[in-house]
Amino acid sequence: MPHIHPKPKNNAEFLEVMSEIIFVSGFRWDLVHSRWHKIKKAFHKFSIDKVADEKVESLIIKDGMIKNQSKIKAIIENAKICQSIIKKHGSINNWIKEIQKNNKKEPLFNPAVREEMKKFAKIGNTTSRWLAYVTTRDKKLLEEE
Repeated sequence: MPHIHPKPKNNAEFLEVMSEIIFVSGFRWDLVHSRWHKIKKAFHKFSIDKVADEKVESLIIKDGMIKNQSKIKAIIENAKICQSIIKKHGSINNWIKEIQKNNKKEPLFNPAVREEMKKFAKIGNTTSRWLAYVTTRDKKLLEEE
């Protein structure tokens, strides 16, 4: 049974949570969980700048890595997206708070957190709900539309 992550406190924790969601999607949770410490080590504890500089070819051969090129590539791409968000907003958490604030003021004109999460590679309708919930703890985000 998958565990519920604590709310990410920093940028690396956000990338880690998102990466685990990406790996679990399409794989057995227990497989991902059993390898997670090695995957985390291979991804430099999800240091955004280090992951953004990685190459799929070097990560895929790491001990314990789940050998799925498209998921590894997506995590590298997502680290680069995180870099641009951090450059503009200071942190991922600031960005999420800004989305929530703008959505409260003008809900018809500002996308919700769940929609914004879809900007990341391999994050779609279902995974965006989970990622948005983990980062905000707003249970309404888990509901189907």
